[in-house]
Amino acid sequence: MSDRSPSPNSQRWLPVIALLAVLIIGYAVVIAGQILLGLLPVLGLVFLYFLWRFVVAVERIADAHQRLAAHRERQE
Repeated sequence: MSDRSPSPNSQRWLPVIALLAVLIIGYAVVIAGQILLGLLPVLGLVFLYFLWRFVVAVERIADAHQRLAAHRERQE
């Protein structure tokens, strides 16, 4: 696995989010008869997923900077 690949937890949640999105859209179309009623929560789910990925990426960057600083400190 390369350093840039998403974490296993992120990939594990992706099918759950997709299934939830399909169920929400299905409910909105079949039961409520309004597709926009389903698109808003699905877009919210997608936004939360990308927000989570952004937080994980920032944590990885901070961790890498901390390891780099510790390595430089040991060299001096």
